[in-house]
Amino acid sequence: MPQRIVVVDDDKEVQEIITFALRRNGFEVAVAGNGQQLQDMLATQTPDLVILDVMMPGLDGYQIFGNLRKNAATQSVPVIIMTAHAEDIYERISIDLGAAVHITKPFHPLELVDKVRGLLRSLTDE
Repeated sequence: MPQRIVVVDDDKEVQEIITFALRRNGFEVAVAGNGQQLQDMLATQTPDLVILDVMMPGLDGYQIFGNLRKNAATQSVPVIIMTAHAEDIYERISIDLGAAVHITKPFHPLELVDKVRGLLRSLTDE
């Protein structure tokens, strides 16, 4: 059974690029354009991993991440946080909050696939 990843980003182009790269590499992908859409998805199924953009209208990625950690069903789901902010402070915030990986946009889609694979592999090895 393929591992299920939810991509949360309000940018349709970013959604499409990430989805294409992950599906080509055997992952099942669902997309949410904001925190509410993610919450609706989580009501029916828990993903193996969440890829979460920081800058979105409404709740930002850090607020959504906090909600994931407060929910018993998702508190241990690994999260990759991505942002266009290149300043080091954003990586520090992501890691301090407990994100598994922080990635800065723009990035190569295959770099993200490698990070996803490595992260999920490390979890199954534990």
